[in-house]
Formats: sequence, C-alpha cells, structure tokens
Amino acid sequence: MSQREIVDREDELRQLAEAAGGEPSLVVLIGRRRVGKSFLLERAFSKTRVVSFQGDEQDEAEHLKLLATEAGRSLLGTDTLRFDTWDAALDFFAEQARRERLTVILDEFQWLKRAQPALDSILQRHWDQWDRQKLPITLVLSGSALTMMEKMLEQGAPLYGRANARPRLLPFDYRWAADFVNTTDPETLLRRWAVIGGTPQYQIWAGDNPLEEIIAQQILTKGAPLYDDPRHLLRESEGIRDPGTYLSIMRVIAAGAKRHNEIAQRSGAVVAGLKERLDRLEDLGYVERRYPVTPDDKEQRPGYHVADPYFRFWFRYIAGNRSRLERGRTEEVLTEILADLDNTMGWAFEQCCRRWVGVYADESKVGAAREIGSWWSRDGQTEIDVAGVARSRYVLVGSCKWRRVGTEHDLDQLQRAQSVLGGKAVGAKQVIFARDGFTDKLRERAELEDVLLVNAAQLFASAK
Repeated sequence: MSQREIVDREDELRQLAEAAGGEPSLVVLIGRRRVGKSFLLERAFSKTRVVSFQGDEQDEAEHLKLLATEAGRSLLGTDTLRFDTWDAALDFFAEQARRERLTVILDEFQWLKRAQPALDSILQRHWDQWDRQKLPITLVLSGSALTMMEKMLEQGAPLYGRANARPRLLPFDYRWAADFVNTTDPETLLRRWAVIGGTPQYQIWAGDNPLEEIIAQQILTKGAPLYDDPRHLLRESEGIRDPGTYLSIMRVIAAGAKRHNEIAQRSGAVVAGLKERLDRLEDLGYVERRYPVTPDDKEQRPGYHVADPYFRFWFRYIAGNRSRLERGRTEEVLTEILADLDNTMGWAFEQCCRRWVGVYADESKVGAAREIGSWWSRDGQTEIDVAGVARSRYVLVGSCKWRRVGTEHDLDQLQRAQSVLGGKAVGAKQVIFARDGFTDKLRERAELEDVLLVNAAQLFASAK
C-alpha cells in the first residue's frame, strides 16, 4: 500500500466535507498523537484555501508570531504579517473569509490553549459574530489531549453546541492494519498487529517487512523511528511534569499490574498522586480503564491496561533493555523477545476476538450484543475472555486460545466460568477461539451443543 493512501477514514472524510459546507463551520477533531489527524486534515482540505498551524510548547506571543507568518505566506504571499493578539488574528481571518471562503486549522490545540487559557472563550466570541454574519469560514480545532478537547464542547463550556462535527480518530483495528502489509496469512497479521498496533505512523515506519526484521531494525536499533517513540511522546505530552514516574507506571501496567494499589507498589509511585497520573495517561489515550462487562449498572472495580499494542510491547520489552540496546546488544534482546512473544500474544488475540464479535461477525451467529468486553470475578479466580450483554442478560461468552488448538477441556472451562455468572448467562452463545483450529472431539461436541468455533483465518473473513 502507498504510504500516502487513506485507509479506513471514509466516514471522517465525509464528516469533514459535510461540515465544511456550513457558513460558518466549526470542526473539533480529537485523536492521539501519530494517529493521522494532520494527514487527514491535509487530505480533507487540500483543495480549499487554507491556513494550517500547529501549536507546541511555546508561549502565546510566539504562537501568534508563527501563525502570522504562516497566514501571511499562505494568503498574502508575504512574511511581514503580524498578530499581537488572538483577536487580531481572528479578525484577519474573518476579513479574508469575506473575500473568499477560508479554512483555518489550529492543530495540537491543547498547546495553544495552555499558552492562552481563555482561547476557547475568545474563539466563541468571534464565532458568534461569524455565525450571525453567515461568514464562509471553516475553523478546525485538532488536539491530542482527549479529555480536554471533549470537555471544551460540554454543556457550560464556551464552545458548547457550536461544533458542526466532532470526529474522534482512533488507531486502526487488526483488520484495517492488515492493509499496510502485502500478506494474507492470519498468524503473520495478528503477530504484526500485536507488536506494532494500529497507529498509522507506526505501520508506515515498519514498512512491508517480516516481523523479525521490523523488531530488529525499526525497534531495537538505536536511532530507528520506533526505537524511543513512546518515551518521547510521554515526555512531550501536555501535562506531564515528572516523566520518569509516568514511565514507571506504564512499565508495570504493561507487565500485568492492573489494580490501583498494585500499580503503586510495583512502580514506586506515591499513592496520593497516582489517580491523577492514571487519569492523565487515560486522557492521552495511552492507558484505559476496563470494567467487567455486566448486564446491569452495578459499580465495578476497574482494571488498568495499556491501550496501544505498540506501547505495551515497548514497555514490556524495550524500556527495561535500553541500556543493553544503547551498547548495541540488539541480537541478545531480539532473541529474548522472540522466545517470549507467544506469552504476550494471548492479550492481543483476545482483543482481536472481541473486535470480531462486535464489528465483523454475523449477528445471527453471535447475537446482537449491546456491549462487548471481558469479565472477571472480584477474587480473580474466574475470567471470561469475551463477554457480550444485551437486554439485561449475557448473550455471549467466549474463550480465546492462542498457543494451541482448541480442545474439549477449553469448552469445559468456559462452561464452568459461565455457570459462575448465574441465571443471567443461561442460554448465552458459547464461542471457542483458537489460532490453529480444533480437535475432532471438540468439533463433534460443538455440533451437538451448538458451540461456535472460530480460528484465526475466520477473524479476517467476511461475515456474510
């Protein structure tokens, strides 16, 4: 696939195109770093009269200086334009829009707002004037501080009710990520997704190469694009003041710590400040809280997980080996990773199975679940890899086996776990997922007991 092609962004492109027809139009685009926001905006507005500016860690005066330079070059063919205030900049854009329709993109908006906390209020004042005047201008605010960008549009916030579109750009799932590589082998595709994930920039950096080569050359080699990116992103993220602590927290979560106290003990983080740090990591899209899927709204204790496959891979295998890699001991680390990789593939396989049930499976076979996730008991003794709920009942329970073929023992275990859920799980569809297929005895029982069997190849097959 060409590195400049658009993959699975048709809905977002349509939203941007429709929103750009408004007079005026406000678009708020939210998404993690490296997920392709800037590239999408470039494609969406490539045929329009546009000023595009990206914020960074600088102060308001420097932002305005650089914005003026960009606007002057784009619209006037000069670099002598100057803005002393945001009011002056927005008045200039309004004047230009009166002459000819204009698109203004303010990328990494969280940095602009950090330098000028009242910026959304300033924008709201100008926006209301533009709205009354039906000014032909499209204003795009794009940012990677997920919670901040969402709160900016909530009721009571200055820009509440004004956005024509508010798309949220997510990393690609395992099936769309497969478009970046020239193979259809399901095991190869699943392994690649487990290591690189669905972040577009990571897929591009990896290229269409064998996984072992990607790990050796693009991840473990000092100076390679993927060598240190998670650490750099954390250090550069808005609101990160003590990156060492955040790195420690991410590392223990990647190693399997899920509970608040466990994370605190293993990372050495001060318990009093841990929630704030976890919230920040969640805001940035690097950590997610997961709750056991249940058919009711009973409060559950969350488990913390690294949200992105590559971050999980990096913090599990790279963060603790950087000293060795800095000394060029790449082959040793590579050998250790390859020997251990199957021990971590179960996590990724479960993710893909849940995604398949929720998005790609034929609902007539798996049921129409309102929510798809996993379930675990409070004592941690019972887990169900895939669980679906609807209408106050469990409609699906599933078990995922990466390292071997599925057996009758796996079905027995799943049925025992299902019984722990009680009456609300009676009649739920049972599914066994296994990478390499199933034993003949399991196939016979599955036929008799109406159990669905899904192998790795079926995760990539059409639902119909």
